[in-house]
Amino acid sequence: MNTASLVVIAVAVICGVSAFVCPRCTHPNDPNSCTETHNCTNANQDTCHLNINTVNGHSRVQYVCQIAANCHLHETQHCDLTVDGHCIFCCDSIAACKVQRDGLFPSSGR
Repeated sequence: MNTASLVVIAVAVICGVSAFVCPRCTHPNDPNSCTETHNCTNANQDTCHLNINTVNGHSRVQYVCQIAANCHLHETQHCDLTVDGHCIFCCDSIAACKVQRDGLFPSSGR
């Protein structure tokens, strides 16, 4: 870690700026496991990028931190989880990500 990074982190801590937080799935094949969180490390990352890869009816779910404009540029307009493929969605809070995930995987809405 270089000096500039340490200065940015120190300023963020002193000013009370908290990192953007995204869900973390402990088991990538189970949307119900997305109950943990992880802090985004880049100050420009302001949205959660949900990757869904479906193969043979099984969906691999992963959240990564992203800049909102980049995420929305690649966001999927329609995703059919019954067909093999790759879908991308964006959400801007833990609560919004859960609502979105529950809509995509209705059986996961516990």
